[in-house]
Amino acid sequence: MANVRLDQNGIPKAPVYEMTAPAVHRSAVTAVDSVDPADTSGAVDCAGYEYCRFDVTITGEGLTSLEVRVIVWNSRQSKWFGGASRSFTATGQYALAVPDVRGSVIFLKVTAFSGTSFSLSADRLLS
Repeated sequence: MANVRLDQNGIPKAPVYEMTAPAVHRSAVTAVDSVDPADTSGAVDCAGYEYCRFDVTITGEGLTSLEVRVIVWNSRQSKWFGGASRSFTATGQYALAVPDVRGSVIFLKVTAFSGTSFSLSADRLLS
């Protein structure tokens, strides 16, 4: 049988839209991530979910460009692989949708910054 989500009585669920409560993924990041995380301890485990949304808050001074990239864990190779990226050119609050996570383990990595200073925080929500 395919990987099917079950209800509290053990009965397979029809396709439904369920969303987790927001939870902190990263907080007060003020520098570019020069290396990938050493393991998955701070990552988002998307088991049982199809989508992940990051609610990103960026503050700072003189921000010209800030780039983030979703990286995906390959458990067989014990390595991170780069996924989609997004650049921001102003401080503010942004929703970053990551479709088709389909049970992956993912991490939001800061890959580039241009400006005076920044602080990034991100919540994650799964559905």
